[in-house]
Amino acid sequence: MSNEPTRERIVTEAMRLFAEQGYLGTTVGEIEEAAGLAPRAGGLYKHFRSKEEVLEAGIDRNVGEIEVIQPALETLPLGDPRAELTLVGRWGLTELAAEMPLMKVVQKDGDRFPELAAKVNERIIARGHGQAVTVVGRMLGGVLDERQVAAVAAVALGALVGYRVEEAMFGPRPVTDEEFLEAWVDMLMAFADRKLGPAAIASEVG
Repeated sequence: MSNEPTRERIVTEAMRLFAEQGYLGTTVGEIEEAAGLAPRAGGLYKHFRSKEEVLEAGIDRNVGEIEVIQPALETLPLGDPRAELTLVGRWGLTELAAEMPLMKVVQKDGDRFPELAAKVNERIIARGHGQAVTVVGRMLGGVLDERQVAAVAAVALGALVGYRVEEAMFGPRPVTDEEFLEAWVDMLMAFADRKLGPAAIASEVG
């Protein structure tokens, strides 16, 4: 059994079950059993008032993980745009992997619970876009306007999301994470080279 505290184990197992079976299709007893508690004995309610509150805790967990990156983004740039992009891209892939159970819940139940989809969009998706805009803006804000920066950020983030979604739906991709990340960085660096010129990128970032 996991060494996680009981409350965290409940959230972990609940999110896994919600992703597999849907929120409505998962019972409290199933969550308790998966978390190593006696099913239908009330163990979940010692930590949460309801199944919905467990889902809220799952969302909060992902939000907390996203917030961890913000101080790091504020200390960037590193003076090396390739290193910066590699760091941000690797973090993005790691965070997206952790978010996949929640994204599956939204996919399965978002139409029945529009407030769930809205909450995930506001607290997770929009923040991710904001962080992508910050990174792209530092590289290309001098030559692209605000909407163009947002568009490039959306393309960059969309590539990361698409890679993880395909992996979640269909299994391992034909390339490794590191191979994908290298190609992703190369693509963005080539775009920046074309817009700024190779010599100008470091000064724009630094």
